[in-house]
Amino acid sequence: MLKENEFIELLENIGLTRNQALVYFALIKAGLKGSIVRELNHALEIKRTNIYPILSDLTELGCVKGGGRAEKSKNATIFTAVDPIEFLDHLIQKKHAEIDILLDIKKLHSNSLQTIFKKGIEVNLNEVDSSLKLYFKPLIDNGWRILSYIERKELAMFNYQVYDCLLHAPHARFLKDCSFHLFVFDYDIEKDKNALEFFAQGLKRKTKEMKSYFFDIKQFQLIDDKLLMFKKELHCFKMRVKIKDLENSEYFTQILGEFEDDERKNQYYEIGKAVILPMKAKIFYLWAESEEILKEMIEPILKIEAT
Repeated sequence: MLKENEFIELLENIGLTRNQALVYFALIKAGLKGSIVRELNHALEIKRTNIYPILSDLTELGCVKGGGRAEKSKNATIFTAVDPIEFLDHLIQKKHAEIDILLDIKKLHSNSLQTIFKKGIEVNLNEVDSSLKLYFKPLIDNGWRILSYIERKELAMFNYQVYDCLLHAPHARFLKDCSFHLFVFDYDIEKDKNALEFFAQGLKRKTKEMKSYFFDIKQFQLIDDKLLMFKKELHCFKMRVKIKDLENSEYFTQILGEFEDDERKNQYYEIGKAVILPMKAKIFYLWAESEEILKEMIEPILKIEAT
């Protein structure tokens, strides 16, 4: 028979964590009489407060069950191991089901996934929410493309609908991917200056996190600024990255050599601007490499919202 440590390793090999394997094996040794948490705490080098969530996870996995009360221990719950053969049969059935799902995905969707992998993905205008089509149609007519589209609802602090889109601007110089985000609230947030300021700072923080990750840039700066466009003063963020980081980034290799003298002196390069455009119950949040591209994105928004 295997040694106890070898049994623990076997249980780890079937997907349990080290502590899960220790608790489950301790219950296997206890047999049908089971154990209470205090007994497991004494037998294992695991804190009592950590044993409860472990037992909960093992119960969800189907290898432990709670039942019965220990009268001599203030009616503490007795936990017992599910019969190991029964648990292993359950795992085998689960793995078979997962394999069947994988085979179905491969049969039905592998060609589509491979096409996306090789050529990228493009969203048709008819696939986006009808409220966005009017904003996008003038761009599509000028050769823009919709690369991604995600719709979600947020309920934390503010109740709003979110549309996250990635657009492709064909005539951009370097960074042809542009961000288009629309937040739709259930009240006129444009009049709520405190909420707007709070929301703007949240966008700034999130953008810095996402752009730093996406561009693989360590020194990524967002600087509060104002942008005058179509006789409106818009809150915006200037996005700057260290030239040194650009030189080590594959994404920005095409920009190298484009730096002005003052940029080299300050060691930062402005890669674009993000604009916050509140319109009644909506906030548009747009990012592009230049004011010209932003202007093209903003113009249809202002025309549509003015009607």
